[in-house]
Amino acid sequence: MSIRAITAVAFLFATSAQAETVWDMHINFPTGNFDTQNAINFAEAVKAETNGEVVINVMAGGSLGLKGPEVLGAVRDGIVPIAHFHLDTAVGDEPFFGIQGQPYLTRSFDDAAKLDALAKPVYEQIAERNNQRILYSVFWPGAQLYTKAPVEEVSDLKSLKIRTANKSSTEFLADVGAAPALMPWADALVALASGGLDGIATSATSGVDGKFWEFMDAVTTTSYVNPTAVVSVNLDSFNKLSAENQQIIAGIAERMQPEFRSVAELEDSVRLKELTDAGMNVSEPTEALSAALEEAAEKQWDHFADTAGPDARPVLDAYLIERN
Repeated sequence: MSIRAITAVAFLFATSAQAETVWDMHINFPTGNFDTQNAINFAEAVKAETNGEVVINVMAGGSLGLKGPEVLGAVRDGIVPIAHFHLDTAVGDEPFFGIQGQPYLTRSFDDAAKLDALAKPVYEQIAERNNQRILYSVFWPGAQLYTKAPVEEVSDLKSLKIRTANKSSTEFLADVGAAPALMPWADALVALASGGLDGIATSATSGVDGKFWEFMDAVTTTSYVNPTAVVSVNLDSFNKLSAENQQIIAGIAERMQPEFRSVAELEDSVRLKELTDAGMNVSEPTEALSAALEEAAEKQWDHFADTAGPDARPVLDAYLIERN
């Protein structure tokens, strides 16, 4: 082979190597989780439509070693180039991200969509100042109460040590007499297995993921919050891509987001049936319990509006007008 030919081949290999961008995506949930599957489908579409120039490896089960409150900063600082996380886990850095974690503020996926539309411009500003871009979001199924015995009235919650996933849920359950413990998902499973918890507040999806029937008997379908999860990419990493690939990835995210939300809507009923089939007592809250929980929840809204920055009150008020 001539020197010219060898040089041409070497150039082609070098160009190919430079063109391929590989991102490892953090996600806290196991491979079988519906939103992990959403992320995998997104990654497959990105690889296909960029002709293999951008490859996203979905690292399920928190295998990159990050916990919820750390993820926003990890993406900001480029420790990971892309990640999936729930917005309300980042309230320590950005309090406004807790808006969709407010108890009973959204009572359906339609409500969640209304709030998201109003909050999205603020989310985007927050993401940009944290050196990242939100590619897509997914509303998760409502949070249920898992306990060892059925909860029929608010007094049944008294002093129960219940794991919560965000600050607002912690304050909310404390207001109704429980003893909530804010902790990451991985720590919650350890505490549950060791007998360190009396219950957990989370979705039916997470109840199946954690095989809660091995530790508890009852599920009360409060559905008191529809938390929002996002996939967010480090801006420096994103801006290194060609303009064409940036446009392709943004287009995929916009196209697939409605599909991912439809998957989430179906998820709740499917997973609640799995919990029932596994032997758990799944029941709706009594009227008395619902009334007590909703009264406590509304106090949290005002607290949020007063403490989450200048955008909190206008967005909250606009949403309540639209919801009602």
